[in-house]
Amino acid sequence: PQLDTVHILTVYLWTWLTIILTMLKIKTFTMITKPKNSPNRHPKPTTTPLPWT
Repeated sequence: PQLDTVHILTVYLWTWLTIILTMLKIKTFTMITKPKNSPNRHPKPTTTPLPWT
């Protein structure tokens, strides 16, 4: 029974670690790619309405 509990704990911890790592990778990826693609950096007049709104 001890080996089963250890195996279950290792699998549980491994899955949580992978989920946390993937979430952190996705967060860092979005943080890196968002400022490049954000239209707020480009100066544009606010009085003219956007065509897609």
